[in-house]
Amino acid sequence: MVDVETTGFSPAKGDRICEIALVSLAPDGATVDEWHSLIDPGRGTGAVHVHGITNAMVDGAPVIEEVLDEVWRRVAGRVLVAHNLSFDLRFLSVLPGSHWMTETMCTQRLAPDFIPAGKWTLGACCERAGITFSNAHAALADAHATAELLRFYLRRGLSWQSELDRAAQAPQWRPSGLPQKRARQR
Repeated sequence: MVDVETTGFSPAKGDRICEIALVSLAPDGATVDEWHSLIDPGRGTGAVHVHGITNAMVDGAPVIEEVLDEVWRRVAGRVLVAHNLSFDLRFLSVLPGSHWMTETMCTQRLAPDFIPAGKWTLGACCERAGITFSNAHAALADAHATAELLRFYLRRGLSWQSELDRAAQAPQWRPSGLPQKRARQR
């Protein structure tokens, strides 16, 4: 599972990631690992009233390039799952090294097959699936909720074995040699 919190809606317009979370699941849906980090976006954090991330919170946090090897290493050989995947991919696909991402699933797009009709936000889907969800728009909380939603789908017959098999055949991430020293840009 991946979730990013951002300074806005469009990397093409200069918006950037200010928090990222990854929760790794086994094929049966059991959590095997999780990781998250605040990210210094090199600009204001944007809609603090939505994600709660202030400029002070990201002061001293790594810039995205400093954590990319960790992110890609954790995603390599796995299916990248998110709720409203197109949003997360919009930000991930512009990052160095993103070209190798192959298998993806969107819990929002799968929702109509597994839960009653209604709004398709993460919170609304969790509510209708009976999943407790709090702290919306915090990357790790959203990634946990997405993992719970995927587990809900798996218990109701979702098979993701073909996606897992294809992801396992994808090339493994090789460290990029991206700069590890922080280059301050303000």
